[in-house]
Amino acid sequence: MKILFLSPTVPYPLTDGGRIRVYNLLKQIALKNDITLLALETQPSDISSATHIEQLGIKVHLVQNSATLPRLSLSTLISACIKRQPITVARYNVSAYRRKLRELLAVDSYDLVHYEMFHTAQFYTETDLPSVLSQQNVDSAIWHRLTGETKNILVKCVYWTQQRAFQRYERVLSPQFDAVTCTSDIDAAVFQHYCADSAVKVIPNGVDVTHYQPDFESEAPAHLIYIGSMDWYPNEDAVSFFAEEVLPQVQKSVPDVKFSIVGGNPSVRVQQLADREGVIVTGRVPEIKPYFAEATVFVVPLRIGSGTRLKILEALAMGKAVVSTSVGAEGLALRDGEEIIIADEPRDFAEAVIKLLTNPSLRKQIGEKGRARVEQDYDWQNIGKELLTVYASLINKEPGI
Repeated sequence: MKILFLSPTVPYPLTDGGRIRVYNLLKQIALKNDITLLALETQPSDISSATHIEQLGIKVHLVQNSATLPRLSLSTLISACIKRQPITVARYNVSAYRRKLRELLAVDSYDLVHYEMFHTAQFYTETDLPSVLSQQNVDSAIWHRLTGETKNILVKCVYWTQQRAFQRYERVLSPQFDAVTCTSDIDAAVFQHYCADSAVKVIPNGVDVTHYQPDFESEAPAHLIYIGSMDWYPNEDAVSFFAEEVLPQVQKSVPDVKFSIVGGNPSVRVQQLADREGVIVTGRVPEIKPYFAEATVFVVPLRIGSGTRLKILEALAMGKAVVSTSVGAEGLALRDGEEIIIADEPRDFAEAVIKLLTNPSLRKQIGEKGRARVEQDYDWQNIGKELLTVYASLINKEPGI
């Protein structure tokens, strides 16, 4: 199959969940198919990153954009309001990207066009080609939860307008595509309100089980780890909640416990958490795998989110016991108490962490069961085949897998 794959960014290096998902799907579908990637340059390193993607056998067209993502200017805000467009989507409304898409469609023959998230779906071009919209989250659900969290009336109003803008996109834009893929049944149910049930497919998140292998020799005593981009509010809220409300309770039973916050661009609020006893803020790190290996227990105290968490799958692949909130583990078919421990209230979360820190055999048992589950259900190789099956069903071809 010959696929034109539209991404808002170059999916490398693997610094966040969105890039990890896109990179691994591209890696799998490019094995026996002809893939062309169109991406926007958002940072100076994208040119070398594009070269890395090309080594997978993928043709890359990088839309130059003065080296960085467009700033959130007043004109962008006004345009977003007039068009009733999500602000985060409006930032990617680069005319050069639209022109390059039209050029590629005019000069080459493709079997299908893949649009990654609403950031590229805004460039939807009506052609005879089948089209797939890939949704990593239900963005309106994220903004709905943000609206409920804040007490500031002005901020609440801004969040509410974004929730409404994404709901409009979900209602109006999604049905234009021949298929819409989501990461979980929970997310799929939202899009089934607007699209035919048969058009909505679940392509779950996954993990490279050959890359993420258990490494208990590197495990540090009483070390809790959280990994995520620290300029994303749900992650900021998660680590603040844990450091301020959960960790002090853990410290009463395990005084030497350490909590490492691993991820790039920590906000001022996150940086200030490093002043607390036992809290370490690393900032961006070159490789996250060593931090998974170092964790005694991996914690996911998310209270806001949608989609599914790649970080949980990666921790489980490394045989780590994971404690997560219901929101953090949402959409993953994991058994509470066997492959993961779910806790939402600060006291319950702290008790679960303490139990795992002080009971090595229980940690090992949950870690082993979690590893077995991701090997069975969340290997990227199998998930890539599922996406190719969706493509093939739309263009009436046998999937190249």
